[in-house]
Amino acid sequence: MADQAQAPSGPDLSQGVPLVSIADGAMLSGHVGDDPVLLARLGKEFFAVGAVCTHYSGPLAEGLLVGDTVRCPWHHACFSLRTGAAVRPPALNDLPRWQVELLEGQVFVREKLEPAEPRRRSASHDPGSILIIGAGAAGNSAAETLRREGFAGSITMVDHDSDAPYDRPNLSKDYLAGTASEDWIPLHPRSYYREIGIELLVGRRATAINVKAKRVSLDDGTVQNFDRLLIATGAAPVVLKIPGNGDASIKYLRTFADSRDIIAAAERSSNAVVIGTSFIGLEVAASLRARGLQVHAVGLEAIPLERVFGGELGTFIRRLHEEHGVVFHLGHSVQNLDSKSVTLDDGTVLSADLIVVGVGVRPNFELAVNAGIATDTGILVDARLQTSAPDIFAAGDVARWIDP
Repeated sequence: MADQAQAPSGPDLSQGVPLVSIADGAMLSGHVGDDPVLLARLGKEFFAVGAVCTHYSGPLAEGLLVGDTVRCPWHHACFSLRTGAAVRPPALNDLPRWQVELLEGQVFVREKLEPAEPRRRSASHDPGSILIIGAGAAGNSAAETLRREGFAGSITMVDHDSDAPYDRPNLSKDYLAGTASEDWIPLHPRSYYREIGIELLVGRRATAINVKAKRVSLDDGTVQNFDRLLIATGAAPVVLKIPGNGDASIKYLRTFADSRDIIAAAERSSNAVVIGTSFIGLEVAASLRARGLQVHAVGLEAIPLERVFGGELGTFIRRLHEEHGVVFHLGHSVQNLDSKSVTLDDGTVLSADLIVVGVGVRPNFELAVNAGIATDTGILVDARLQTSAPDIFAAGDVARWIDP
Protein backbone atom coordinates (compact mmCIF):
# COMPACT_ATOMS: atom_id res chain seq x y z
CA MET A 1 0.00 0.00 0.00
CA ALA A 2 1.29 3.47 -0.81
CA ASP A 3 2.44 5.68 2.02
CA GLN A 4 -0.07 8.23 3.23
CA ALA A 5 1.04 11.86 3.40
CA GLN A 6 1.87 13.14 6.86
CA ALA A 7 2.19 16.81 7.80
CA PRO A 8 5.62 17.59 9.33
CA SER A 9 5.59 17.77 13.12
CA GLY A 10 8.09 17.95 15.95
CA PRO A 11 11.46 19.73 15.78
CA ASP A 12 13.28 20.52 12.58
CA LEU A 13 16.08 18.01 12.96
CA SER A 14 18.19 19.69 10.30
CA GLN A 15 18.58 22.59 12.76
CA GLY A 16 19.88 20.24 15.44
CA VAL A 17 18.62 19.10 18.84
CA PRO A 18 20.64 18.91 22.09
CA LEU A 19 22.49 15.64 22.52
CA VAL A 20 21.25 15.39 26.11
CA SER A 21 17.62 15.57 24.96
CA ILE A 22 17.80 12.02 23.55
CA ALA A 23 18.48 9.32 26.12
CA ASP A 24 20.16 6.06 25.21
CA GLY A 25 17.48 3.77 23.76
CA ALA A 26 15.12 6.66 23.08
CA MET A 27 13.50 7.99 19.90
CA LEU A 28 12.50 11.48 18.81
CA SER A 29 10.03 12.24 16.03
CA GLY A 30 10.73 15.34 13.97
CA HIS A 31 11.17 16.36 10.37
CA VAL A 32 13.61 17.49 7.72
CA GLY A 33 11.78 19.75 5.31
CA ASP A 34 8.48 18.02 4.55
CA ASP A 35 9.81 14.56 5.44
CA PRO A 36 8.85 13.05 8.83
CA VAL A 37 12.05 11.69 10.39
CA LEU A 38 12.68 9.42 13.36
CA LEU A 39 15.91 10.07 15.27
CA ALA A 40 17.01 7.14 17.45
CA ARG A 41 19.92 6.69 19.85
CA LEU A 42 21.71 3.45 20.67
CA GLY A 43 24.62 4.17 22.99
CA LYS A 44 26.94 6.50 21.10
CA GLU A 45 25.27 5.83 17.76
CA PHE A 46 22.45 7.88 16.23
CA PHE A 47 20.22 6.88 13.34
CA ALA A 48 17.72 8.85 11.27
CA VAL A 49 15.06 7.01 9.27
CA GLY A 50 11.54 7.71 8.06
CA ALA A 51 9.14 8.21 10.96
CA VAL A 52 6.13 6.62 9.25
CA CYS A 53 5.64 2.87 8.84
CA THR A 54 5.40 1.89 5.19
CA HIS A 55 2.58 -0.56 5.91
CA TYR A 56 -0.29 1.56 7.27
CA SER A 57 1.56 4.78 8.15
CA GLY A 58 1.83 4.00 11.86
CA PRO A 59 3.89 6.44 13.99
CA LEU A 60 7.18 4.63 14.57
CA ALA A 61 8.16 6.95 17.44
CA GLU A 62 5.38 5.28 19.46
CA GLY A 63 6.83 1.84 18.74
CA LEU A 64 9.69 -0.12 20.28
CA LEU A 65 13.45 -0.13 19.80
CA VAL A 66 14.66 -3.75 19.79
CA GLY A 67 18.39 -4.00 19.21
CA ASP A 68 19.12 -1.91 16.14
CA THR A 69 15.54 -2.17 14.84
CA VAL A 70 12.33 -0.22 15.36
CA ARG A 71 8.95 -1.95 15.49
CA CYS A 72 5.70 -0.30 14.51
CA PRO A 73 3.13 0.01 17.34
CA TRP A 74 0.22 -0.91 15.06
CA HIS A 75 1.05 -4.18 13.31
CA HIS A 76 4.63 -4.84 14.50
CA ALA A 77 6.38 -4.25 11.18
CA CYS A 78 10.12 -4.16 11.86
CA PHE A 79 12.78 -1.96 10.24
CA SER A 80 16.56 -1.80 10.45
CA LEU A 81 17.80 1.52 11.84
CA ARG A 82 21.10 1.02 10.02
CA THR A 83 19.75 0.46 6.52
CA GLY A 84 16.04 1.38 6.71
CA ALA A 85 15.25 -2.10 5.38
CA ALA A 86 11.90 -3.71 6.20
CA VAL A 87 13.13 -6.84 7.96
CA ARG A 88 9.79 -8.29 9.12
CA PRO A 89 6.27 -8.24 7.66
CA PRO A 90 3.74 -6.83 7.28
CA ALA A 91 5.74 -3.90 5.87
CA LEU A 92 7.21 -4.56 2.43
CA ASN A 93 8.84 -1.23 1.58
CA ASP A 94 11.99 0.13 3.22
CA LEU A 95 12.27 3.39 5.14
CA PRO A 96 14.29 6.32 3.79
CA ARG A 97 17.36 7.26 5.85
CA TRP A 98 19.45 10.32 6.51
CA GLN A 99 23.01 11.11 7.54
CA VAL A 100 23.47 12.12 11.18
CA GLU A 101 26.21 14.43 12.49
CA LEU A 102 27.23 15.23 16.09
CA LEU A 103 28.59 18.73 16.50
CA GLU A 104 29.24 20.71 19.71
CA GLY A 105 26.70 18.89 21.83
CA GLN A 106 24.03 18.95 19.09
CA VAL A 107 22.66 16.21 16.86
CA PHE A 108 21.98 17.26 13.27
CA VAL A 109 20.16 15.29 10.59
CA ARG A 110 21.75 16.09 7.24
CA GLU A 111 21.14 14.93 3.67
CA LYS A 112 18.99 11.98 2.68
CA LEU A 113 21.05 8.90 1.82
CA GLU A 114 20.72 6.64 -1.17
CA PRO A 115 18.89 3.34 -0.55
CA ALA A 116 21.14 0.64 0.84
CA GLU A 117 22.66 -1.70 -1.74
CA PRO A 118 20.92 -5.09 -1.99
CA ARG A 119 22.78 -7.99 -0.45
CA ARG A 120 25.32 -9.81 -2.56
CA ARG A 121 25.56 -13.52 -2.01
CA SER A 122 27.24 -16.55 -3.44
CA ALA A 123 24.81 -18.39 -5.69
CA SER A 124 26.83 -21.61 -5.85
CA HIS A 125 24.42 -23.53 -3.62
CA ASP A 126 21.21 -21.72 -4.59
CA PRO A 127 18.43 -23.57 -6.41
CA GLY A 128 17.89 -22.55 -10.00
CA SER A 129 14.14 -22.02 -9.69
CA ILE A 130 11.65 -21.41 -6.91
CA LEU A 131 7.94 -21.87 -7.47
CA ILE A 132 5.44 -20.36 -5.04
CA ILE A 133 1.81 -21.49 -5.00
CA GLY A 134 -0.16 -18.61 -3.56
CA ALA A 135 0.41 -14.87 -3.97
CA GLY A 136 -1.08 -13.79 -0.65
CA ALA A 137 0.82 -12.26 2.25
CA ALA A 138 3.11 -15.27 2.85
CA GLY A 139 3.84 -16.05 -0.78
CA ASN A 140 4.42 -12.45 -1.80
CA SER A 141 6.63 -11.76 1.23
CA ALA A 142 8.69 -14.86 0.47
CA ALA A 143 9.22 -13.81 -3.15
CA GLU A 144 10.26 -10.29 -2.20
CA THR A 145 12.54 -11.49 0.59
CA LEU A 146 14.30 -13.87 -1.77
CA ARG A 147 15.13 -10.96 -4.05
CA ARG A 148 16.06 -8.72 -1.11
CA GLU A 149 18.45 -11.40 0.17
CA GLY A 150 20.17 -11.60 -3.21
CA PHE A 151 18.62 -14.72 -4.73
CA ALA A 152 19.22 -14.47 -8.48
CA GLY A 153 17.40 -17.57 -9.75
CA SER A 154 13.94 -17.64 -11.26
CA ILE A 155 10.89 -16.99 -9.05
CA THR A 156 7.34 -17.75 -10.17
CA MET A 157 4.16 -17.13 -8.19
CA VAL A 158 0.95 -18.94 -9.13
CA ASP A 159 -2.45 -17.87 -7.78
CA HIS A 160 -6.02 -18.56 -8.89
CA ASP A 161 -6.99 -15.00 -7.89
CA SER A 162 -6.45 -12.74 -10.91
CA ASP A 163 -6.15 -9.67 -8.65
CA ALA A 164 -3.31 -11.04 -6.48
CA PRO A 165 -1.04 -9.95 -4.84
CA TYR A 166 -2.96 -7.38 -2.80
CA ASP A 167 -3.54 -6.08 0.73
CA ARG A 168 -6.14 -8.55 2.00
CA PRO A 169 -6.78 -7.00 5.48
CA ASN A 170 -7.97 -3.76 3.88
CA LEU A 171 -10.81 -5.59 2.15
CA SER A 172 -12.87 -5.63 5.37
CA LYS A 173 -11.72 -2.22 6.63
CA ASP A 174 -11.16 1.07 4.78
CA TYR A 175 -11.92 -0.21 1.29
CA LEU A 176 -15.17 -1.85 2.35
CA ALA A 177 -16.08 1.23 4.39
CA GLY A 178 -15.61 3.45 1.35
CA THR A 179 -12.69 5.45 2.74
CA ALA A 180 -9.93 3.88 0.61
CA SER A 181 -9.71 3.75 -3.15
CA GLU A 182 -8.95 0.65 -5.22
CA ASP A 183 -5.40 1.81 -5.89
CA TRP A 184 -4.61 1.25 -2.20
CA ILE A 185 -5.25 -2.47 -2.50
CA PRO A 186 -2.45 -3.86 -4.74
CA LEU A 187 0.77 -4.43 -2.81
CA HIS A 188 2.76 -3.16 -5.81
CA PRO A 189 2.11 -2.23 -9.43
CA ARG A 190 2.48 -5.14 -11.84
CA SER A 191 5.57 -3.41 -13.25
CA TYR A 192 7.33 -3.86 -9.88
CA TYR A 193 7.33 -7.63 -10.23
CA ARG A 194 8.69 -7.42 -13.77
CA GLU A 195 11.45 -5.08 -12.61
CA ILE A 196 12.69 -7.44 -9.89
CA GLY A 197 12.25 -10.57 -11.98
CA ILE A 198 9.24 -12.25 -10.36
CA GLU A 199 6.90 -13.97 -12.82
CA LEU A 200 3.21 -13.76 -11.88
CA LEU A 201 0.87 -16.46 -13.14
CA VAL A 202 -2.43 -15.19 -11.74
CA GLY A 203 -5.86 -16.44 -12.63
CA ARG A 204 -4.28 -19.92 -12.81
CA ARG A 205 -4.98 -22.66 -10.28
CA ALA A 206 -2.48 -25.30 -9.21
CA THR A 207 -4.22 -28.68 -9.45
CA ALA A 208 -1.55 -31.21 -8.48
CA ILE A 209 1.98 -31.51 -7.10
CA ASN A 210 4.27 -34.27 -8.37
CA VAL A 211 6.78 -34.57 -5.53
CA LYS A 212 9.22 -36.92 -7.26
CA ALA A 213 9.22 -35.18 -10.64
CA LYS A 214 9.28 -31.72 -9.01
CA ARG A 215 6.51 -30.23 -11.05
CA VAL A 216 3.12 -28.62 -10.48
CA SER A 217 0.18 -29.03 -12.85
CA LEU A 218 -2.05 -26.03 -13.55
CA ASP A 219 -5.70 -25.88 -14.54
CA ASP A 220 -4.86 -24.76 -18.08
CA GLY A 221 -3.02 -28.04 -18.76
CA THR A 222 0.47 -26.59 -18.40
CA VAL A 223 3.09 -27.64 -15.84
CA GLN A 224 5.63 -25.68 -13.84
CA ASN A 225 8.91 -27.33 -12.87
CA PHE A 226 10.74 -26.34 -9.70
CA ASP A 227 13.92 -26.89 -7.73
CA ARG A 228 12.22 -25.63 -4.56
CA LEU A 229 8.48 -25.25 -3.94
CA LEU A 230 6.70 -23.08 -1.39
CA ILE A 231 3.05 -23.87 -0.69
CA ALA A 232 1.34 -20.71 0.56
CA THR A 233 -2.24 -21.40 -0.45
CA GLY A 234 -3.80 -19.61 2.53
CA ALA A 235 -7.29 -20.35 3.77
CA ALA A 236 -10.91 -20.27 2.61
CA PRO A 237 -13.99 -19.05 4.50
CA VAL A 238 -15.94 -21.57 6.54
CA VAL A 239 -19.29 -22.07 4.78
CA LEU A 240 -22.41 -22.36 6.90
CA LYS A 241 -24.17 -25.71 6.56
CA ILE A 242 -27.72 -24.58 7.17
CA PRO A 243 -30.83 -24.28 4.98
CA GLY A 244 -30.67 -21.38 2.56
CA ASN A 245 -26.92 -20.95 2.54
CA GLY A 246 -26.72 -21.66 -1.17
CA ASP A 247 -28.54 -18.41 -2.00
CA ALA A 248 -26.23 -16.31 -4.19
CA SER A 249 -27.20 -13.15 -2.30
CA ILE A 250 -25.42 -14.45 0.84
CA LYS A 251 -21.85 -13.12 0.83
CA TYR A 252 -18.53 -14.39 2.12
CA LEU A 253 -15.44 -12.17 2.26
CA ARG A 254 -12.00 -13.42 1.30
CA THR A 255 -10.98 -11.91 -2.03
CA PHE A 256 -10.84 -8.50 -3.67
CA ALA A 257 -13.72 -9.63 -5.89
CA ASP A 258 -15.73 -10.59 -2.78
CA SER A 259 -15.22 -7.13 -1.31
CA ARG A 260 -16.30 -5.46 -4.55
CA ASP A 261 -19.38 -7.70 -4.61
CA ILE A 262 -20.35 -6.75 -1.05
CA ILE A 263 -19.87 -3.05 -1.84
CA ALA A 264 -22.12 -3.34 -4.89
CA ALA A 265 -24.76 -5.11 -2.78
CA ALA A 266 -24.45 -2.51 0.00
CA GLU A 267 -25.16 0.29 -2.44
CA ARG A 268 -28.62 -1.12 -3.09
CA SER A 269 -29.33 -2.24 0.50
CA SER A 270 -30.50 -0.60 3.72
CA ASN A 271 -30.48 -3.52 6.21
CA ALA A 272 -27.57 -5.92 6.70
CA VAL A 273 -27.09 -8.95 8.91
CA VAL A 274 -23.53 -10.02 9.67
CA ILE A 275 -23.14 -13.59 10.92
CA GLY A 276 -20.02 -13.93 13.04
CA THR A 277 -18.69 -11.56 15.70
CA SER A 278 -14.97 -12.19 15.55
CA PHE A 279 -12.47 -10.05 13.62
CA ILE A 280 -13.89 -10.26 10.09
CA GLY A 281 -17.52 -10.06 11.19
CA LEU A 282 -16.94 -6.99 13.38
CA GLU A 283 -14.84 -5.26 10.73
CA VAL A 284 -17.56 -5.87 8.14
CA ALA A 285 -20.22 -4.61 10.58
CA ALA A 286 -18.27 -1.41 11.22
CA SER A 287 -17.63 -0.86 7.52
CA LEU A 288 -21.29 -1.33 6.57
CA ARG A 289 -22.34 1.08 9.33
CA ALA A 290 -19.90 3.59 7.84
CA ARG A 291 -21.82 3.21 4.59
CA GLY A 292 -25.07 4.03 6.41
CA LEU A 293 -26.67 0.59 6.55
CA GLN A 294 -28.58 -0.68 9.57
CA VAL A 295 -26.51 -3.59 10.84
CA HIS A 296 -27.42 -6.57 13.04
CA ALA A 297 -24.55 -8.83 14.16
CA VAL A 298 -25.18 -12.44 15.18
CA GLY A 299 -22.68 -14.46 17.23
CA LEU A 300 -22.56 -17.69 19.18
CA GLU A 301 -20.46 -16.23 22.00
CA ALA A 302 -21.87 -14.15 24.84
CA ILE A 303 -19.11 -11.53 24.45
CA PRO A 304 -17.44 -10.71 21.11
CA LEU A 305 -13.76 -11.74 20.94
CA GLU A 306 -13.79 -12.94 24.56
CA ARG A 307 -11.69 -15.99 23.70
CA VAL A 308 -9.01 -13.77 22.17
CA PHE A 309 -9.03 -10.68 24.39
CA GLY A 310 -10.95 -11.64 27.51
CA GLY A 311 -14.31 -10.45 28.81
CA GLU A 312 -13.40 -6.90 29.76
CA LEU A 313 -11.93 -5.91 26.41
CA GLY A 314 -14.57 -7.91 24.54
CA THR A 315 -17.30 -5.96 26.36
CA PHE A 316 -15.57 -2.69 25.51
CA ILE A 317 -15.46 -3.67 21.82
CA ARG A 318 -19.16 -4.59 21.86
CA ARG A 319 -20.10 -1.26 23.44
CA LEU A 320 -17.98 0.63 20.95
CA HIS A 321 -19.83 -1.01 18.05
CA GLU A 322 -23.17 -0.39 19.77
CA GLU A 323 -22.32 3.30 20.11
CA HIS A 324 -21.96 3.32 16.32
CA GLY A 325 -25.34 1.68 15.84
CA VAL A 326 -24.62 -2.04 15.50
CA VAL A 327 -27.33 -4.22 17.10
CA PHE A 328 -26.01 -7.47 18.58
CA HIS A 329 -27.73 -10.85 18.89
CA LEU A 330 -25.23 -12.76 21.02
CA GLY A 331 -25.44 -16.31 22.26
CA HIS A 332 -27.53 -17.29 19.24
CA SER A 333 -27.06 -19.46 16.17
CA VAL A 334 -28.68 -19.18 12.75
CA GLN A 335 -31.34 -21.73 11.85
CA ASN A 336 -32.31 -20.61 8.37
CA LEU A 337 -31.36 -18.10 5.69
CA ASP A 338 -32.95 -16.70 2.59
CA SER A 339 -32.28 -13.69 0.40
CA LYS A 340 -34.35 -11.39 2.62
CA SER A 341 -34.09 -12.68 6.17
CA VAL A 342 -32.13 -14.56 8.83
CA THR A 343 -33.94 -16.78 11.34
CA LEU A 344 -32.24 -17.34 14.71
CA ASP A 345 -32.49 -20.33 17.04
CA ASP A 346 -34.98 -18.50 19.30
CA GLY A 347 -37.32 -17.78 16.37
CA THR A 348 -36.25 -14.17 15.89
CA VAL A 349 -36.45 -13.16 12.23
CA LEU A 350 -34.07 -10.40 11.08
CA SER A 351 -34.90 -8.64 7.84
CA ALA A 352 -31.90 -8.30 5.54
CA ASP A 353 -31.18 -6.88 2.11
CA LEU A 354 -27.58 -8.03 2.57
CA ILE A 355 -26.22 -11.02 4.50
CA VAL A 356 -22.48 -11.40 5.10
CA VAL A 357 -21.04 -14.50 6.77
CA GLY A 358 -17.72 -14.34 8.61
CA VAL A 359 -17.40 -17.36 10.88
CA GLY A 360 -13.75 -18.28 10.37
CA VAL A 361 -11.50 -19.89 7.78
CA ARG A 362 -9.96 -23.29 7.06
CA PRO A 363 -6.51 -23.78 5.50
CA ASN A 364 -6.33 -24.87 1.86
CA PHE A 365 -4.06 -27.91 2.08
CA GLU A 366 -5.74 -30.36 -0.29
CA LEU A 367 -2.82 -30.10 -2.74
CA ALA A 368 -0.48 -31.38 -0.03
CA VAL A 369 -2.83 -34.18 1.00
CA ASN A 370 -3.17 -35.40 -2.58
CA ALA A 371 0.61 -35.23 -3.04
CA GLY A 372 1.24 -37.42 0.00
CA ILE A 373 2.81 -34.62 2.07
CA ALA A 374 2.26 -34.98 5.84
CA THR A 375 -0.70 -32.94 7.13
CA ASP A 376 -2.74 -32.52 10.29
CA THR A 377 -5.41 -29.80 9.89
CA GLY A 378 -2.67 -28.03 7.93
CA ILE A 379 0.68 -28.84 6.34
CA LEU A 380 3.17 -30.04 8.96
CA VAL A 381 6.49 -28.19 8.83
CA ASP A 382 9.68 -28.02 10.90
CA ALA A 383 11.41 -24.94 12.30
CA ARG A 384 12.59 -24.04 8.78
CA LEU A 385 9.12 -24.51 7.26
CA GLN A 386 10.28 -27.70 5.52
CA THR A 387 7.50 -30.22 4.85
CA SER A 388 7.86 -33.98 4.89
CA ALA A 389 8.77 -33.82 1.18
CA PRO A 390 12.30 -32.87 0.10
CA ASP A 391 12.64 -29.33 -1.25
CA ILE A 392 9.00 -28.47 -0.52
CA PHE A 393 8.11 -25.86 2.10
CA ALA A 394 4.90 -24.32 3.41
CA ALA A 395 4.14 -20.94 4.98
CA GLY A 396 1.25 -18.76 6.10
CA ASP A 397 -2.23 -19.93 7.10
CA VAL A 398 -1.68 -23.35 5.57
CA ALA A 399 1.42 -24.23 7.62
CA ARG A 400 1.29 -26.01 10.98
CA TRP A 401 4.35 -26.14 13.21
CA ILE A 402 5.29 -27.01 16.79
CA ASP A 403 5.18 -23.95 19.04
CA PRO A 404 6.60 -24.73 22.49
